[in-house]
Amino acid sequence: MAITFWQRLRLGWGKLRRQYLIRFQKDYVERQVRHERMGECLRCGACCKLMFDCFFCTRGLPTGCKIYNVRPVACRFYPIDERDIAERDLLLPNIPCGFYFKPRSKAEERPALFSIFTGKEPTHAEQGGPEVWPDGH
Repeated sequence: MAITFWQRLRLGWGKLRRQYLIRFQKDYVERQVRHERMGECLRCGACCKLMFDCFFCTRGLPTGCKIYNVRPVACRFYPIDERDIAERDLLLPNIPCGFYFKPRSKAEERPALFSIFTGKEPTHAEQGGPEVWPDGH
């Protein structure tokens, strides 16, 4: 399945988001992985093909990692939240991921960083500004 330019851009943005979260939002990542993430890896290999094919990923099903015991931190914590599964589904939409997350309540928030691809335009208040601008827009 060929992906579009915009989907590839979304995958790249997701990779940047995950790197940021792992380095600067460690509490969020730990809470997600330990308490919110459910299920287990089905070894489909989709996460090993986000943006590029990982050199250490074996081909075929089930896939495997040649360096599993010393794999990078980003691989150990993947998926961090629902956004990662949505991005993974761009590559293998017909094979569901074995991981899933507990449903969020309205009060629970995730870091809004890099939320350009959520499909919803943030309000002025969500951006830290007034709900209505002085000129009425």
